[in-house]
Amino acid sequence: MASIGTHDLDKFRGPITYEAVAPSEIVFQALKQDHEMDANALFEHFRSDVKMKKFLPILEPFDKYPVFYDADRQVLSLPPIINSDRTKITLDTTNVFVEITGTDI
Repeated sequence: MASIGTHDLDKFRGPITYEAVAPSEIVFQALKQDHEMDANALFEHFRSDVKMKKFLPILEPFDKYPVFYDADRQVLSLPPIINSDRTKITLDTTNVFVEITGTDI
């Protein structure tokens, strides 16, 4: 399974890191959410979301989840679940960063 995320390149600074982090330590405002929460709370929220709940089993068995951070330790995405609201693409976006991840070769 592959996941593609798009971000407004002008809303963060590199370098980007791809890390495995405990869900309780991954705190950010996800797309279409009105506040920050950690990955545990986000997953609880998504359990009742028809579209999002089907993706949760991809990460739930693991003690750590993949996460992209920028140079300021701000979350860009929690692939393959959701991106950060902070780096979302808007009509004003002129530079796009694309991240691609996968669970197997």
